[in-house]
Amino acid sequence: MSSLRVAVVGAGLSGLVCARDLRQAGHEVQIFDKGRGVSGRMSTRRVIEPELQFDHGAQYFTARDAEFRQQVDDWIARGVVAIWEGPFGTLTRGEIGPAPTKDPRYVGTPGMNAICRALADGLVVKCSSRVTQLDRQNGKWSVQVEDLAVGTGGAETRAEGFDHVVIAIPPAQAADLLPKQTSLQDIVREATMAPCIGVMVAFQSQVDLDLNGVFVQDSLIRWMARDSSRPGRNSGTERWILHATPEWSREHIDETPDQIIPTMLHAFAEAVGKDVPGTIYEAAHRWLYAIPENPFSRGALNDEQLKLTICGDWCHDARVEGAFLSGRAAARAILS
Repeated sequence: MSSLRVAVVGAGLSGLVCARDLRQAGHEVQIFDKGRGVSGRMSTRRVIEPELQFDHGAQYFTARDAEFRQQVDDWIARGVVAIWEGPFGTLTRGEIGPAPTKDPRYVGTPGMNAICRALADGLVVKCSSRVTQLDRQNGKWSVQVEDLAVGTGGAETRAEGFDHVVIAIPPAQAADLLPKQTSLQDIVREATMAPCIGVMVAFQSQVDLDLNGVFVQDSLIRWMARDSSRPGRNSGTERWILHATPEWSREHIDETPDQIIPTMLHAFAEAVGKDVPGTIYEAAHRWLYAIPENPFSRGALNDEQLKLTICGDWCHDARVEGAFLSGRAAARAILS
């Protein structure tokens, strides 16, 4: 096939995988993302004072599909990924139980964003660029972009001449960009994603708990992790990530960090079943679109007539692996 010029909206895992595969096939790809860097929900938060880092989004991933396992082996060989040994378990008000599965759990090194940064190497990525409108005329797409970089005043520009557009963002945001004439409108609007409130905390000393990754029961917290225990991290400061349940997150999504953090720290102490050390750093983050509630198991969505493809974990499977496979499916749909 002749070389295509493709615009990809979203520099999370799915969008980057799709862009990489298209670029390797000889096509010209330009990626737009509203964030200051690539990675989406696989981002790593860095704090300057005190010097800390937190993987506050995706916590780990497993690899069950043969194609994905092959990619993970490559990442491990290149030092981009390592196995997180844990230990893992469940916790119910101080009572420890076994983890739900014994599958190996992988993380990016030295942060979860290392995976997306490796995928982005060699690609054209415009960060701090929010796509506000997609238009198609005379068989070509144009992309309206708002510049979110500091000092730009939100100036808008238009990138034109794209043969194909890939949308790799959460469904609620994707639906706002879709042209009315696409057959994918109704499908995308059926997809829903639950929010997740996360808290990042650094303690003065080590928390007395013999687990590093915890599936919490009977609590407003669903997951918590000793972030400093992951391979490739600085273990000198005791750092934890707390993720609230979708139900609690939805109910409290509009509250301020000053309201959220004390409540979640109290729930953390209740789950551990004993007093916890004082803190030296606290922060909260609201993931409005965190967990696909009804993933479609379709790989990717494709409108061949309009030359429009959509991908993401919500199109295939609600895991990191699903995001990867969806990005590959999107590229294959275009290349076919």
